[in-house]
Amino acid sequence: MKNRAVEIISRGALGGLGFGLAVGIVHFAIGIALIISMGQPPMTWFAAKTILMEVPLAVIIGIILSPLHLLNRARYIQPAIMAVLWILMERYVAIDPSKLQMWVAPSIVALVFFYFFQWVANKKMWIVVAVSIATPVILLIVPVVNYHVRGGYEVETQTTEAVDRAPENAPDVVVVVLDTVRARSVSAYGYERKTTPVFDEFAKKSMLFEQATAPSTWSLPSHASLFTGNLPSSHNGHAETRWLDDKMPTIAQSMAKAGWETRCFTANPHITPSFGLTRGFGWSDNAWLMGAGARGFSFIYRLVDALGATAMDKGGALVVDNLRNWMDQRPDDAAPAFVFVNFLEAHFPFHQLPDKFRNLYTKQPLSELRKHGQMAFGAQMGRQLTEEEYNTIRQPILDLYDAGVVYTDYLFGQVLDIWRKRGTLEETVFIVLGDHGEHVGEHGAFGHLASLYQEDLWVPFLVYYPPLIKTGKRVKQEVSTMGAFATIFDLLNLKPLDTLQYASLLPAMDEENGAVFGRPVISERFEEKLLSSRFKPGTANGKGPLLSPWGRYRVYRSGRFKLARHFEKGKFSTYLFDLEADPGEMKDLAADPASEGYLKQMEEELKNWEILLKLPSLDGKPPPAAKKGDSKLSDQAREQLKALGYIGDE
Repeated sequence: MKNRAVEIISRGALGGLGFGLAVGIVHFAIGIALIISMGQPPMTWFAAKTILMEVPLAVIIGIILSPLHLLNRARYIQPAIMAVLWILMERYVAIDPSKLQMWVAPSIVALVFFYFFQWVANKKMWIVVAVSIATPVILLIVPVVNYHVRGGYEVETQTTEAVDRAPENAPDVVVVVLDTVRARSVSAYGYERKTTPVFDEFAKKSMLFEQATAPSTWSLPSHASLFTGNLPSSHNGHAETRWLDDKMPTIAQSMAKAGWETRCFTANPHITPSFGLTRGFGWSDNAWLMGAGARGFSFIYRLVDALGATAMDKGGALVVDNLRNWMDQRPDDAAPAFVFVNFLEAHFPFHQLPDKFRNLYTKQPLSELRKHGQMAFGAQMGRQLTEEEYNTIRQPILDLYDAGVVYTDYLFGQVLDIWRKRGTLEETVFIVLGDHGEHVGEHGAFGHLASLYQEDLWVPFLVYYPPLIKTGKRVKQEVSTMGAFATIFDLLNLKPLDTLQYASLLPAMDEENGAVFGRPVISERFEEKLLSSRFKPGTANGKGPLLSPWGRYRVYRSGRFKLARHFEKGKFSTYLFDLEADPGEMKDLAADPASEGYLKQMEEELKNWEILLKLPSLDGKPPPAAKKGDSKLSDQAREQLKALGYIGDE
């Protein structure tokens, strides 16, 4: 009797093992396909752990179902029941329940594979064993090969030897990106919650830009613009290419050539050689390999989170530890360093925060917050929320997002402490900014990527360097964060590069005396095919003309007005908003006869800048070339460009 029980349990465990391998490999293949299609770095261990988690789970369930082996045809019944259980679990943590194929297909495919290889095992067991081993190994190799083909290896192994020696007593330069942090949720910009006490205090010793605009709406193009001083249509590091080409130098390359040690610390997988963004950095910490910020894309990680075993952050604590360890080992007489730091903590998954931060503004349990966060994540990825769902999650998501901003600010404080402990904080250049913002219910939307509204474009931005920066200066004029590159070179008295599309912002210190600076303020967004394909025609994540997931956008900001041009399916659309009278951007003025003059002026200004910067048209056609004496550049535009140093006297 005892031997019979052992036999039954063994059969159940083996059946669970077989199905677990089948479904684990299917999910692993989906993960690898997603990594490759999104151009992500080869986070193979992060993806491979999905098999290591699913197989034990399947074995446990197989043992529970082992009494089925008292029945005839149990070898067919058990896997079928397990497939149903997997479908139910996938449905429980589905990003978008309306996308039936997303949470049903993996288990069905796994079941077919299981039955097929069960038949094969009856004839030649070694084939099943070989396939079970070889398939995961091949899947592990594929993204690595793709990484090499894309050029990631060349970026990673490049030399960054200094051409020049850094000036004596040259300062460290630290660029800190508060990823996904929008200005309207920063207390230094008037937000009612005290979300950023460290940033607020630091701003009192810095030059703070009150109206800073991001050059794009998500990490890759915004960081590429920050690193090159160029718009996405010029550097080509955007959604349609997913690769920063090497036709223009990055700030890391330029700083390395000037004699600065270059280091990159981030858990953001976009700031990696896979996208060309680490070109010029002599060393990167690779904190992104842990994949903490990508858990929402995988079924088993979502299930583990649902069971309460969620990650405590998105890699920010590790980034700080890596930075501190480097500084502790750094010689006192080391060369000055150019250090880039990115904190991903305000980004989704919103619930993925240390306990003491996650519950700052809400008392809801983690299980409920996880569900809310998953729903908001789904909305960004194509899920159409009902009014009831929207009303249910809006406040909790705002509370979680604000908590993420607080945690980001806390980590930023840790960075300051590292330089403070070294005794060089007041001799160090700090550039602190957001790469883009986030929707937390405004315009009915959640997340970023598609939006061109101010929730996504208006970001915090400050420059700190006590020897040259006026303490407590608040700049009212609108600027672009693209100016960080030229501003750093200006602060260091390095020769400016002729590849930049945006000039230094140091003249802003003399704003009250009429200094000309900060032009042009342009943002661009190219179509994210993987995102747009998830939306049904006529739908979007929210409501409004600047939320379409399709086509290309170019936005121009000048004074109180904001002009948006949208190209989709061979047609141009134009929108105009008065941000002073309508800060929520609820009323499009483009068709208002009373605003015709403003519209024409904004269109003319944008046209002038497109000619000067040689920006390609949104429909793929190059802009007309400007000729000497050509009236396409207005007299007023010429005078502004002369003042900014873009053109000289003719």
